[in-house]
Amino acid sequence: MSSSHRENGAEQEQGRAALVCLTCKSGKRQCDKRLPICSRCGKLDKPCEYPTASQPGPVAQPIQSGSFMERLWPDACFRCRVHKRGCDRIIPKCSRCLRIGSSCTYRATNPRPTVVVPGDTEAGTYRAQLRMDSAPLAQTELGVAFEPPVRCRSYMLHLIQFFLTSIALPSDTVVAYSLAHHLRSQWMQHAMSDPCLFHATLFSASASIDMLQDQQHSARTLYHHTWAIRLINERLAQTEPVLDYGTLGAVVPLLYYNMLALDRDSAVAHQKGLVKMLLATPQSFRADIGPLIAIVKIAMLSFACIYDVLPVWDCLSSESVRPNTILRNVVSRATLGNDESSFEKETADAILDVYEAISRLDYIVHGERGSISAEVERALSSATTKSWTGRPESSLPLTPPETLNVCCQICCELFWKVLLRSSHSQRAPDMAGDHAVRQLLKYLSQIEPLYWIRNAPEVFTWAAFTGAAASEHQDTCVAFISKAGTILTAIDDGELTLIRQGWRYFRLLKGLAGDDN
Repeated sequence: MSSSHRENGAEQEQGRAALVCLTCKSGKRQCDKRLPICSRCGKLDKPCEYPTASQPGPVAQPIQSGSFMERLWPDACFRCRVHKRGCDRIIPKCSRCLRIGSSCTYRATNPRPTVVVPGDTEAGTYRAQLRMDSAPLAQTELGVAFEPPVRCRSYMLHLIQFFLTSIALPSDTVVAYSLAHHLRSQWMQHAMSDPCLFHATLFSASASIDMLQDQQHSARTLYHHTWAIRLINERLAQTEPVLDYGTLGAVVPLLYYNMLALDRDSAVAHQKGLVKMLLATPQSFRADIGPLIAIVKIAMLSFACIYDVLPVWDCLSSESVRPNTILRNVVSRATLGNDESSFEKETADAILDVYEAISRLDYIVHGERGSISAEVERALSSATTKSWTGRPESSLPLTPPETLNVCCQICCELFWKVLLRSSHSQRAPDMAGDHAVRQLLKYLSQIEPLYWIRNAPEVFTWAAFTGAAASEHQDTCVAFISKAGTILTAIDDGELTLIRQGWRYFRLLKGLAGDDN
């Protein structure tokens, strides 16, 4: 065996890559080829990626990488060009300028890089405009001086801004004592002092931007993902595992975004690990971190909705919450609504029909299939509003109350389609139902979160869980659950009142459709 073969074999046995990483290669620096991050990149807190064709053995990276070279500027920076030094062209600051503490300026041959959502994504365009001059706004949203627990890089402040305005929602939008308020306050306080939770927070923001752009995870997303996993594993490997707020909280984004990416194996692994960690903590500690436990419950409920299973932790059952509870609250709003959420007569009649049917089917959904079918037939025969003909196309956009009425009418239509499918044992794809589901998602997204939060939280909960239950494709279900998670955390507190009601209604629809597991 040649000496080169022996060296490559020894490197693989010691967890080393066969080739140097792209960062060291572009900067013409020596690389020790450690996995998953070489010593030089770890010391300088830089992204580290090896050529995929040369990676030996299993490397724990559940998320597929995008191209690292897409994050490089086309030309060297001015300082490196003047001094005739090798420049790795990393945005926003090359490694040499970062190391010597110098300013780093690139030639403006192209517009300054921004994160922009494609034009066909209506709701995402304004969210992902993270421009380089937005630092003051991020600092204001954070409420304290931005002093991260790791080496600071300029893009980090922009990711924090995105987390505070698009994941936790702005401070003037969220309800006091809601879970979003907790994310903006206690979560961020812990993140600013805990490297593990800080990396997980930046990962969640960067992964959300990647999803809005409908692209594979970027090198920046992978970088914070890898560091979060590495720090979690180091804490759990200690003689006395560190099971504090930061460690538990850091697992939640890993579970949530692997789940939204439909990477079920990775999501299952994170979910099982999180449950074991929670069970290993004392009851008094879990009581002290009640809002964080509620966020964990939301992540597990989202997993149950997307994969149509019962939550691995039976934490959402409540005898006081019936499947028709959410409809009862919607009916109350329909009959006693204010000017901002007024229901048309046609909409109110349709909701009352659905509520009457739900109240009949509520207590028999787990009974014999024959009795369920007979009751479903009676509900179908007594209903007077079972279809939604849609509104004629207009050049003028709908007002929020008009859009709300359309959402309610589509929800009623989807309910009756579920009952029809149950009565006829239909298993073939329902093209009309799939179109209605996508229309519901479209209209649901046309209303700003603030309107739902202040005027119709019950209607939004009903619509989101109806769409998720009626979805025949997982990607559509993911869209409803993701939207529900963002808005309902801005309303619900640790009791998860609306989320529990939505979950019970979701399980009823799944049971009527014959999908109850």
